[in-house]
Amino acid sequence: MQRQWQVQRTVQEYEDGQKRWNRAYLLVLEITRSIEESQEKPIVEVNHASSNLCPGIDPTPSISPND
Repeated sequence: MQRQWQVQRTVQEYEDGQKRWNRAYLLVLEITRSIEESQEKPIVEVNHASSNLCPGIDPTPSISPND
């Protein structure tokens, strides 16, 4: 014996429905913002304190041509 199911929907208003909807919406926005922030690439700082400082690409010319 097979049953025939019928689904009935009704709308029921709650006094705090607007407040609950606003809270749920803000939670969705907060979750979205935290996901976007976690996907940002961190800024990597490069430390050049121990590197040699050169005046340019080519070394300064010397007096002797074979130097």
